[in-house]
Amino acid sequence: MDAFVFEFIFEYRKCLHYLKHQNMKPEHFGYNDKIEQLRIQHNLLGFEIGRVISEHKERYIVKTERGEFDAEIIGNLRYTANTREDFPAIGDWVAISEYDDNKVLIHSILPRKTIIKRQAVGKKGENQIIATNIDFALIVQAIDRDFNINRIERYLTICNASNVKPIIILNKIDLINDTDLTKLISEVQKRVKQVPIIAISNTSKKGIERL
Repeated sequence: MDAFVFEFIFEYRKCLHYLKHQNMKPEHFGYNDKIEQLRIQHNLLGFEIGRVISEHKERYIVKTERGEFDAEIIGNLRYTANTREDFPAIGDWVAISEYDDNKVLIHSILPRKTIIKRQAVGKKGENQIIATNIDFALIVQAIDRDFNINRIERYLTICNASNVKPIIILNKIDLINDTDLTKLISEVQKRVKQVPIIAISNTSKKGIERL
């Protein structure tokens, strides 16, 4: 698995783990007026709206303000799907109806704002969606011997192709002095234009407040 994909999924799952243990209103996990307008435009006012927080072989967990529900798609949604991208993915807002205790049916997927995807393994010409409706991507690179500007540029390409705003996080800055850090940031800025760079240390907590 690509390093970016692995790191993204790992961090995203940590966020979803947090959501799963919170009593939250829809706006706390991303719902806003634009999504409500999409709900109206697509005649979905008769359905509850939730967000997909887990997906495995066409089985989903959907989060709403009432809690979490095991979910599956209705037959029509499955039969009209042309590609894997027509199925729900993590991050999707979906229209649901409850049919049993803690079980819902997914009737529709609201239009996606952004999509982070990759080439599906072993399936030529087909994409695998990693996550949808993401506003920002934190590209985290540690200041150690594994530091690689070329890797950052590759991650930026994925973000730009997905219309996701990137933020570069330089971590473990406690390992170098301020002079070397300034030089390193300057080197990154020469290669990467107009992308915010935040230098932090989990040990000293320096820079954490900027996040």
